[in-house]
Amino acid sequence: MYDQYEIRFFRSVLLNWFKTHKRDFPWRSSTVTAYEIILSEILLQKTKAQTVAKFFSIFFMRFPDWEALCSTNIQELEEILHPLGLYKHRAKRIHRIIQDLVKRNGILPRNLNELHESNFNTLYVSNAYELFVFKNRSALLDVNMARVLTRFFFPREAKDVRLDKELQNFAKNVLNVRACKELNWSILDFAALICKSTKPKCVECPLNSKCAYYNKQQPTDDYEEQQLSMSYEILPDINPAKPLKVLSLFSGCGGMDLGFEGNFIVHEDSVNEVLNPDFIQRKVDEHHVLLNPTKFQTVFANDILEEAQKAWVSYFRKKGYPSEIYHVNSIVDLVKLHKLGVKIFPDQVDIVTGGFPCQDFSLSGLRNGFNSHKDHLGKIARTDVATYETRGQLYMWLKEVVEITKPKIFIAENVKGLVNLANVKEIIQNDFAKANENGYLVLNPMVLHAADFGVPQSRERVIFIGIKKSALLPEALKELSNDDIIKEYYPYPSSTHSFKAIGSNLKAPVKLRTMFEGLQEPESSSDPSQKYYSKAKFMGKHCQGQTEINLDSIGPTIRSEHHGNIEFRRLSKMNGGKISVEIEKLGLRERRLTPRECALIQTFPPDYEFVIPSGKANFFISPSSAYKLIGNAVPPLLAYHIAKRIEKVWSKYFKESNHGNINKSRTTKEIVSTTVG
Repeated sequence: MYDQYEIRFFRSVLLNWFKTHKRDFPWRSSTVTAYEIILSEILLQKTKAQTVAKFFSIFFMRFPDWEALCSTNIQELEEILHPLGLYKHRAKRIHRIIQDLVKRNGILPRNLNELHESNFNTLYVSNAYELFVFKNRSALLDVNMARVLTRFFFPREAKDVRLDKELQNFAKNVLNVRACKELNWSILDFAALICKSTKPKCVECPLNSKCAYYNKQQPTDDYEEQQLSMSYEILPDINPAKPLKVLSLFSGCGGMDLGFEGNFIVHEDSVNEVLNPDFIQRKVDEHHVLLNPTKFQTVFANDILEEAQKAWVSYFRKKGYPSEIYHVNSIVDLVKLHKLGVKIFPDQVDIVTGGFPCQDFSLSGLRNGFNSHKDHLGKIARTDVATYETRGQLYMWLKEVVEITKPKIFIAENVKGLVNLANVKEIIQNDFAKANENGYLVLNPMVLHAADFGVPQSRERVIFIGIKKSALLPEALKELSNDDIIKEYYPYPSSTHSFKAIGSNLKAPVKLRTMFEGLQEPESSSDPSQKYYSKAKFMGKHCQGQTEINLDSIGPTIRSEHHGNIEFRRLSKMNGGKISVEIEKLGLRERRLTPRECALIQTFPPDYEFVIPSGKANFFISPSSAYKLIGNAVPPLLAYHIAKRIEKVWSKYFKESNHGNINKSRTTKEIVSTTVG
């Protein structure tokens, strides 16, 4: 039935490859117990091996053996597993095993019949039990092993391995060899290092001479579903032109990060060359320019939304940034892991940025402020009493990261509505100032209107800036301690456009008509972010988002929580539309703004992908998710103004020799992130 010659070739090549390329993990140690191996296999599911390696000692110090594990409850399991992700699923699975053991008076399965009747009886875990406890020949079949086997032997559309009996039997046949354990590990390591889900290293693959996938030149998907990761030591490659390290929190899809990086495309009308002659690197086309890069380099980013990571990675990997520097973790869990002894944050960070969640302070929300009804993962809180872990108080965890990393500057951002809630601005400012035992000078926060900085949008943000006192030059500390700071030392950017601002040499606010010039209608566009959009019907003027934009003015605030009711690009005359010429004379349809139009209003570059299809009817990032990501973001151009101003005053604040820390850190060439093994 199977080509035994090809199977022998496959085994021989991979076992030889494994001798020099095998990865080292604690569950592969010669002293590891069967208990540690089995529990590790549960922890490894849908999670990177390096992540579990970092978590290994934490878990087994708390639960060193079956007896200790059986004494716990599901709530305690959830708490300790929370930072690893999928904590409810893992806790339930482990708890079911505990319950089964209690019923069996602590006796583990002793044969296959008992194993299949137990709560160990899931495909992967039962196979692991057979292999490591019974010492039987068994295949650790998961999506990674399935990928290697099907690519080499019979490329086909992926199926759920739990339901694929043909593949299960085939894997068992391939792994039916004396060195079964080593062959299992070699396949999993090979999947992580060579036969990757995206961009596999086919040219250097030692199997390629007989690989069906390689010889048929099968296409690969450009996008990858990320496994849970705790590869926190990964940094981008050193860029001497970007010596200042930025740790980004609540990063979302990267509006603040993009602004602090620079080197992105904006409309030429958004830049005031008279006031900012150093902004433009070159002209891209008739209406767009490329901004100069800054001296800042992002070395760490995080958010709780997987869609945010997907969008961020999709864009920033084109700039050479490894996907591993973006972490889908709550800031609460990151800090807790740090306190447990896990190496989380990079060393010697220069700047920490963070747009802590704004929904509880926003004018368009419930305005619960500190008394948020949501927890740090954005879910309904279990208790009626607000705590430091509820969404409205997550700025305190940003403060904790500042205390851990001790940056020279931190920048926190939120909605203008925050300053209108009683004492909230002063409380947050005072709390930030207490970081590192009053080690930071926190300046009076500034409200910036995005339209005054070339962003065609009615959006106001309050910016908090804190500066490390001990790092400041004496004259800078003296000047920044004054209520009225002279312009030379003032860290907030000056307006360049005249929406609310008054002054000389200001440009007119950027109009939406200008931003949308040359943009094709959705039905004619090949850009998924323009092609796919909300089809929510007009619901009447009494509902939010039922108005038409004004092409000859700035746009409305792009909201994140609009539930499909984003503003209309154009409305019919019957529904109150005023751009009737487009409908009546040009025959264009009544419709809402597309994700691309919203992104342009936010000043994201036109090459930033928000809607990413995956197959005929599915999405890697859906239009609904795209709207949310765009609405949550800091306008990149506004962030660029802040970054360029900080860059300008840096040498006045700190010693000339203090040009950043990026050259003191390890890079991707020194630390390799790995996947399940």
